[in-house]
Amino acid sequence: MWTVKYKSNNDSQTWSTLDSYDNRLSAIVRASWMSREYFTVKVINPDGTVIWSN
Repeated sequence: MWTVKYKSNNDSQTWSTLDSYDNRLSAIVRASWMSREYFTVKVINPDGTVIWSN
């Protein structure tokens, strides 16, 4: 699963999970869209590596 995580207000917050997706493209599109609303957003691949962040 590709996981989208976010921090809503500042860098000192812990990461929260927004959602999980079956494919990379869906996760990146959603993360890109949600980066307008949250302080920072990232996508983590099934191996635990960050593959996209804002």
